[in-house]
Amino acid sequence: MSAAPHPSLVAPAPAVCPTEVALEVIASKWTVRIVYLLAAAGVQRFSELRRALGTVTHKELTKQLRRLEEAGLVAREVFPEVPPRVEYRLTSLGGTLVEPLSALSDWAVRHASAVAEHRARRAHVAS
Repeated sequence: MSAAPHPSLVAPAPAVCPTEVALEVIASKWTVRIVYLLAAAGVQRFSELRRALGTVTHKELTKQLRRLEEAGLVAREVFPEVPPRVEYRLTSLGGTLVEPLSALSDWAVRHASAVAEHRARRAHVAS
């Protein structure tokens, strides 16, 4: 027996759906990892984030951090030093994302093989 859909998914959609806005903010390959890194470390410099993320480019990390900052999820602090030091941390709003992103990650781990099987089956049928 499956759970009933969330009321916001069955009710008439408002002009701007809050769920769509939220997904627009967090729907990125890097968002979950950035949020987790900042939640665990508290504060990270750009170079520390880039090193921890591995394959992210300088340009892409800059873009993602700016998006998260514009949404109020990440705070950026520039220290007037030579060379300038820039640190990033989650805002209190950003911290509220940790629990729902953890739930999404748990779902992904539990159901990854089922999703992969369905994709493989569809790819086989399509070819």
